[in-house]
Amino acid sequence: MKKILYFLTCMSVLLVLTGCTNETTTLNEKVEDELDYFSTKFVNILNRLNNITFENYEVVAQDVNLSKETAEKEKTSESSSQQESSGPADVKSSEDNAGENIIAFQMSPNTILNPVTTKIDWPGIKNEIENIYYSWNTILLDLYELDVSNEEILNFSKDLDLATTYIKKEDKVNSLLAMANLYKYLFKYAEKISNNEIYIDIIKTRSYILNAYSLIDTGDWNAVNEEINKAVDTYRLLANDTSFISDNNYSSNKVYVLLNELKNSLVLEDKEIFYIKYKNLLEEMVELQS
Repeated sequence: MKKILYFLTCMSVLLVLTGCTNETTTLNEKVEDELDYFSTKFVNILNRLNNITFENYEVVAQDVNLSKETAEKEKTSESSSQQESSGPADVKSSEDNAGENIIAFQMSPNTILNPVTTKIDWPGIKNEIENIYYSWNTILLDLYELDVSNEEILNFSKDLDLATTYIKKEDKVNSLLAMANLYKYLFKYAEKISNNEIYIDIIKTRSYILNAYSLIDTGDWNAVNEEINKAVDTYRLLANDTSFISDNNYSSNKVYVLLNELKNSLVLEDKEIFYIKYKNLLEEMVELQS
């Protein structure tokens, strides 16, 4: 009987420990997903501060003013077409001396050298940074549960407030720097909650790239170069990881080439060329993780 009781006790303890392990693993995976969500949001805000988008074309609405004469001709033509196909139709003519306004939609190129607009969408960015607070209220509880230090969590909250202050003031240069600084916390948290070195190094590489990107408007090209060098050094570790290469051979090689292309372009100290190469690099890094 004693042996049976001992066996049952051991089995109970084992089941409890196994349950705890599974629960922790699930929470770790949940936090990884939350960090990926924050990564997407931070990159989106950083890109919007320079009107950078992965879409090369954008639908643009334009007001077109037709003169009274032109409007009447178009209506007459439309009316004739309708009569030929389906009989008589009512035609309403405009008596407005200013003519008639219509809205025309067209696909317009939206690239670094040919942007649709250079005006920053501050209302949209303010909305995005405010929404981050709601998400942060959830992830910080998960980070506490995974024993991330109270100091590291509070520091993020303070820096989030600082970034929001700059965005509220519509201070572009400091908004860029503050958002890139927030991204640094993602790989710090990843190092605490994940055993996946590949996952951690990808976030770290992207963080260095974003640091460089955020420094462009300061004109400190030496600092930009330092951050890109860190990105190259970090990604080189991935490029030498056989398990990573075997799973992502094409994309991993392409990212490495694009990263070095970006590094080599720094000698020109040209913002637009940097942005073109940065955009291509980040786009390929998204493919790398998909």
